[in-house]
Amino acid sequence: MKTVRFISMVALAGTLMTAPLTKGMAQVNEASASTSAEMAKPVSFHVVQTKPMQFRVLYNTPQSSKIVVRILASNGDVLFNESRNIESGYLRYFDLSTLADGTYTFELVDGQEKYNQSYDILTQTRRIVSSIK
Repeated sequence: MKTVRFISMVALAGTLMTAPLTKGMAQVNEASASTSAEMAKPVSFHVVQTKPMQFRVLYNTPQSSKIVVRILASNGDVLFNESRNIESGYLRYFDLSTLADGTYTFELVDGQEKYNQSYDILTQTRRIVSSIK
């Protein structure tokens, strides 16, 4: 009876150790960071990953009183769209952990100015191999 229990425990431990472990992460897509205007004056549009798959969008230099913020998928689908009146700045947090792997773009439109920053979302899978005698 003890032998059967021991074998069952070892088999269960082996199964648990070989199960895939997944972790999501985002990488900034440097080629996509752009603005529609020349950098004549400092622009304060920042998208920062604060935690894995969680982002802070900050905009401190509004040119007009109304801005539009969007999150776009690589195929052009609009996943989030917000039009907001602002006086001094914009700050909002986003959780992208439920999205599938792909490239996503944060876009901010302020009058004639357009800013964007893209991120590649990748799910890392790590598998552990163990042997059972």
